[in-house]
Amino acid sequence: MRGARPEWIVAYLSERSDLFGGGQIGLCDLVGALRGVPVRPLVVVPGPGTLAEVLDRCGVEWISMPVPPLLAWAGSGALLAIARLRRMVYERGVDLLHSDSPRTALYAGLAARLSRRRHVFHVRASRASSSVADRLLLSLSDRVIAVSRAAAGRSHSLRASNKIRVVPTGLPPINFLPRHQARQRLNLPQDAFVLGVIGRVEEDKGRDDALAALATVRRSTSGALLVFLGPVDLDDAWARALPLRAAAAGAAGAVRLAGSNAEAARLLKAFDVLLHASRHEALPRVVLEAQFAEVPVVAAAVGGVPEIIDHGTNGLLVPPRRPVALGDAAALLARDPEAGRRLARAGLVRARQRFSIDRMVADILAIYDEILPARPAPAMSGPSRAGAGSRAREATP
Repeated sequence: MRGARPEWIVAYLSERSDLFGGGQIGLCDLVGALRGVPVRPLVVVPGPGTLAEVLDRCGVEWISMPVPPLLAWAGSGALLAIARLRRMVYERGVDLLHSDSPRTALYAGLAARLSRRRHVFHVRASRASSSVADRLLLSLSDRVIAVSRAAAGRSHSLRASNKIRVVPTGLPPINFLPRHQARQRLNLPQDAFVLGVIGRVEEDKGRDDALAALATVRRSTSGALLVFLGPVDLDDAWARALPLRAAAAGAAGAVRLAGSNAEAARLLKAFDVLLHASRHEALPRVVLEAQFAEVPVVAAAVGGVPEIIDHGTNGLLVPPRRPVALGDAAALLARDPEAGRRLARAGLVRARQRFSIDRMVADILAIYDEILPARPAPAMSGPSRAGAGSRAREATP
């Protein structure tokens, strides 16, 4: 049964066409969860790619429309992109534009102002490119959704604004593989103590801290392994020198580069502990996934991580850039598996309470309701709205 008002048409803008990180995956989760609510999503992507393929499988409509990098702002391409967005708003009857990066927020904000529509900027990073950029994007937004308090407080302009709403990321159900199957997929021994790092293998993600932590763990658990599961540049000097680095740390042959895997989340149960040593995070998706998988987490207390983990209750926190502390915490769980299981069980309870997809969607819909005026119920005999449009604007019977 339809509610009292027709569907809102919301255009979601992405600056990438691939599933590069949590932002694009979160976008798929959000639009895929809008079935049964009075919102019709229209996703705007730069072109075909893996993101569009996932949207097709989910039955979500998408259109291709490039948004040039901000460095090219002075060029005619940026003006053309704004004009195209404005025309799309009118032709498709878009009520609201929802952006999830500074670049798309600039384009969506300007197009919204020119077409007298609403704009929501979804902040997924704990660090701003500049305070000036945040101030500009705030002025072009009717509401700003921050995935954590850390993201909401990343600049003075956001902290001082009454437009900010904190909505933690919510995850849909994940079909985790059992431990033995996940280890088979990763070619890992069934009886080893395995530390996992999921995400891009780069300096900002704390790869050196994780390697040093392994050396600490192996002093008490000699067979411990470290697996990096995520994209890695094998031509990078760090990757080429990894065997030597591991040997120098007393962990020769104990480090695996598993590479990128579209099913990384499903493989989480292969790990005895998830290490998360990133230098900055707004609300790391992988930590939430680990909690839903009942895998204990040892993480650096940066950004929004302490908003997920209460130290000693549902995970362990250590100061950032402290590899010895990271290793000591992981070694504690290696020596006391029951402590790890206790933390993991508490993590699952917390994740179900605070980080479900249903809760996130409800909170976002409430924000839409704050800024979109109420409409009368559609007439049963015709389209829900007058004016230019297509089938996408008609009320569903």
